[in-house]
Amino acid sequence: MTLYYNVMKAQVENVSIDNQVYEFLNRMNIAGFLPQYSNSILPVSRKEVGEMLLHITKQKHLLSTIDLKYLNKFSGEFALEMKSEEHNSVLFLNEQSLSKYWNDVSSSNEKYLYTYNDSSTTMFAEFISAFRYKNNYSTEASFSTEQHGGRIRGTFQNRLGYYIATTNGTVFGNRNVALNEPRLHQNFKFNNLNTPYFDETEAYVRADAGLFQIEAGREFTNIGTGYSDKLLLSDNASMFDMVRLDAQYKSVRFFYLQGKLEHDRTEFPGLTLAEDTSETKYLAMHRIQFPLFNVVQIGMSEMIIYQRFSPEWAYLNPFTFYKSLEHALGDRDNSLMSFDIEYFPMKNFKLYGTMLIDDVYFSRIGTGWWGNEFAWQCGCVRTNFFAIDNLDFVVEYTRIEPYVYSNRVYRNNYTNADYSLGHHLQPNADEFFLQWNYRASEELRFWCSLVNERHGENYQSAAQLINTGGNILEGHRWFDSEKVFFLDGHLRTTQRVQIKIVYEPLMNYFIEMHYEWQQENKTWISEKTFSNYFTILTRIEY
Repeated sequence: MTLYYNVMKAQVENVSIDNQVYEFLNRMNIAGFLPQYSNSILPVSRKEVGEMLLHITKQKHLLSTIDLKYLNKFSGEFALEMKSEEHNSVLFLNEQSLSKYWNDVSSSNEKYLYTYNDSSTTMFAEFISAFRYKNNYSTEASFSTEQHGGRIRGTFQNRLGYYIATTNGTVFGNRNVALNEPRLHQNFKFNNLNTPYFDETEAYVRADAGLFQIEAGREFTNIGTGYSDKLLLSDNASMFDMVRLDAQYKSVRFFYLQGKLEHDRTEFPGLTLAEDTSETKYLAMHRIQFPLFNVVQIGMSEMIIYQRFSPEWAYLNPFTFYKSLEHALGDRDNSLMSFDIEYFPMKNFKLYGTMLIDDVYFSRIGTGWWGNEFAWQCGCVRTNFFAIDNLDFVVEYTRIEPYVYSNRVYRNNYTNADYSLGHHLQPNADEFFLQWNYRASEELRFWCSLVNERHGENYQSAAQLINTGGNILEGHRWFDSEKVFFLDGHLRTTQRVQIKIVYEPLMNYFIEMHYEWQQENKTWISEKTFSNYFTILTRIEY
């Protein structure tokens, strides 16, 4: 993305991917106020967000009433980055009266436990607390979670950013229902140690060297153009330790990542055993993206999963061609590449698409050979849908061919501890996704989503697994069929209606409500099941 302004006080730390400012920036991008912004690499630094908000501020006379209110809201949150006057409510201040304390608690200011700010160094400390209740009305089973912790972030000497967020939580109620939640199922303390407790830590340091920034630590990172989910790198799997490099020259952006993953916990006999089982699993990834004529964004990415006792020197080079190196190193790793495009034919309208190539042999395209593995994702976004201010619409289709993300080499799947690093769909599946998003005010937002999924599942026949390429953890074995076709296997269809409401009555106090109706159809036995879920979440960040 283009750096629109030179903000003198650089806040080097990133803005977490769940911050609602990204929704606003994406909307401003589609509306034409940020023509060279792209949400295909998240997170970005607070410095960059401040620069983009400044750029929008120059055009604020063109904004709708609600968009202007959101701009004012985020201008308060990123006041330091925008070099404007800060209006923070800080709990631990000297000589603070009781009345001042209560006024701060109920104010619309950004809230912190403690802050420090001088000419070159900043520090912000926050308390985090959340309570969630989820009920499955179909089975009358429910669980709740209580979570608390803290977050400290800041920048030292205008060059070194730091961030740590750590939380502990407790699960109450039905444990089996709670284990259906990916975050809890992946948590070692809750799942493997069989305790009612779970914890999570996100932490990194990030250095700004001008044209490039380098980061070491762990945080959620999203790569891809999708709205229902990301094909390349998502937050479906748990966080992993990594070294990350971001470089930018004018409007050209380069991204590189080298990360250490956890092996899958589920074993699948029959795969090629090319590596010692005590070796470590790694992910290497690099990406370049650039705009064309202010109406197109082009992105190209390469990813590779490999196992070694230590990181492979060849893959430590950010500027190389992984696929060729993988061949030179013995064709023992899992390489993927992708091409994506975002096109803005007119104001308030975006078309986008991604093609992911896991493996390809051009001479066998169209023959049904299992090794031609592709995934596609395409869609469009329309803001101010039907000329209704603040109503946005997304339609998206995702198709993942058999065996995509999986691998014929044991433990070389595109996963971290059993969960996909990319899209939540299994291979041999597709999804049609519709979503409406309405912002009634700066405090209240609504989403309504309609989802239709199809999945060709692997199945058992006479005590033998018939592998149709429908499980990310079950790669192709030497004795599996050489031919496979999309949606082969046991076809499961799923329809969902999802409603989400987020209400922020005061800055940093959130109430979220989710409702989901789901129908699953196991077509091979003509069995339909229905589920209804309701979730309420309260969250405080102070």
